[in-house]
Amino acid sequence: MLKNLTLLTTLFLSFFAFSMGHLDHEKGLHPVAKSGQVIVTYQGDCSKGNTKKAMQLIDKIIAYEKKNSPIKYSSAPGTWSDNSIGAVDLHDSEDAMNKAFDWQSGDKKWSNMFDGIAKACGITTDDFVIKIMKAK
Repeated sequence: MLKNLTLLTTLFLSFFAFSMGHLDHEKGLHPVAKSGQVIVTYQGDCSKGNTKKAMQLIDKIIAYEKKNSPIKYSSAPGTWSDNSIGAVDLHDSEDAMNKAFDWQSGDKKWSNMFDGIAKACGITTDDFVIKIMKAK
């Protein structure tokens, strides 16, 4: 009896797990952004610098933003296929993005941290390629 109950439970759990995976597969990934949200990418060439140090500094600036920015937004660090470094930010709207930019430019610590990232790569903040896309 116990053996049958164990087998039945295992079969039920296996079916449930398979079904959940199957449903997730059918749904696919969620959209990166909702209509009206804004995606900002920061990309800097770090081929002549210290990529590892730069990525550590990017992690620190993102932690600083999460704790100190009065405008909430999502940010993720990363590297591109050409080994450049940077981050991707997601803002709720164009207005929220502009407020975040204003906060960043007015926050001396944030500006110094961004300068430090560029310096670790042997470039300046002006060398970063910043692209903005509004989701439809």
